[in-house]
Order: sequence, then C-alpha cells, then structure tokens
Amino acid sequence: MTEKPFTSRVQHLFKHITYEQMAEESCGTRSASWWRHVQLEQTDRFNPPPPKDLPGIAKLFGTTEEQVAAMIANEFYGITRFPNPRSERERRFAEDLNALSEEDADLVLRLVKRLIHKADAEPNGQAS
Repeated sequence: MTEKPFTSRVQHLFKHITYEQMAEESCGTRSASWWRHVQLEQTDRFNPPPPKDLPGIAKLFGTTEEQVAAMIANEFYGITRFPNPRSERERRFAEDLNALSEEDADLVLRLVKRLIHKADAEPNGQAS
C-alpha cells in the first residue's frame, strides 16, 4: 500500500472542518475545490502544492513547513528517506507516536504543549 501522508492529513481534517475552512485556515494557499479533490483522492484533478504554499498549509496542519514538505515529497514523488535531524529523544518516541490514531496523536501533542507551558511558568523553568 502506498503511503499518502498528505492526503491522510486532509482526510482527518475533513472530519472536523469544511473545505472552505481548509482554504481559509491555510491562508488561501489552495481553493476549497482543491482541498476537496485531495480529500477524495482525485489525483488527476490536483497537483502538489508549490513551496510558496507550505507556510499556509503548515498552519492548517498544525505542523512545520519541513513536515509538510516531507509529506508532499513522500506522497507525490515517492521520496521516503531524508536526513534525520531529530534528537535521540524524538527517535525513541517516534515508533510509538506513529502507531497512534490521528485523534490520539493530537491529544498527545496538546498534553506535551501544556506540560511545556507549565514548565515555562515555574521559577527557573523547572516544574515541581
């Protein structure tokens, strides 16, 4: 089975927002019609987004431009190997995180962000 990380992310988002909201929340980088074609996997009706669209798509996806570029490279061009700039901690957690559903991964991300903010609020950045 061919991985479709970009399409999968759009399909996940479609459970929660409309195509019009995708267009708006991605800063207008792509039209509602384009998002619909991606969600429906009508690959003959859309081209991969150009690099200039990555910031808006990253905003919509709640991720980095680099992660969006990797999704596009994987899905549209079959590129699966990239230099690994990840820390040892990230590599340790990666397999377990990748096994989670999108909903659970979103929950873990919210928890991590909450813990980071809690640590930032503590004196000297140390949580008790």
